[in-house]
Amino acid sequence: MKATVVRLLSLVVVLGFGFVNTAAAQFQFGVTAGLNFNRLTDISFGEVEANFDNKTGWHIGVWAEVGLGPLDLRPGVRYMDAGDLFNGLSDISDAIDDDFDVNLVEVPILLRYGFGPPLVKPYVFAGPVIRFASGADDLIEDDIKSPTMAGELGLGLEVSLGGISLYPEIAFTFGLSSFIEDEIIVGFATFSTDDSQHLNAAMLRLGIGL
Repeated sequence: MKATVVRLLSLVVVLGFGFVNTAAAQFQFGVTAGLNFNRLTDISFGEVEANFDNKTGWHIGVWAEVGLGPLDLRPGVRYMDAGDLFNGLSDISDAIDDDFDVNLVEVPILLRYGFGPPLVKPYVFAGPVIRFASGADDLIEDDIKSPTMAGELGLGLEVSLGGISLYPEIAFTFGLSSFIEDEIIVGFATFSTDDSQHLNAAMLRLGIGL
């Protein structure tokens, strides 16, 4: 996992510096951290349905931002503890211990548009997110697809404080591809899903631009 994170961080740096030479580009790095409220959509296994509740987790990440006219490009990498997402999977089999956390590495590639006064500036942002599974219980880890795709929408406030900027944000990420494989293998039993399952999350976070 550490090697994957290092490669992704390197990708963010390369993307950022790749745009620095663009005329009039403004460049900065930042860090972000916050809470996420996640939910897997319900799925059916034949005649059995597994239902999942909202779960609370946390995330931390880094990003590089390039100002290009009215839009800012912000690629980043973040690590997310998504909580015990699969709590409820034991409905299909007593053999499943579903009390474990799922961890992800996410690569958001966002476009940000700000408006209003320069010192306190509201903005909106949107873009794709690539998700990589980085940890789960052995019984389910091989059944989680990786990578998967999601989309992100949100709004925030840029507050300029001398040499740094604060970015409080509210965001929503929604799964665009199925989060798990079409079959889940638990012990010696194989369960086929009747539909796709997606991971959605609401996020509250604070970013600091340097």
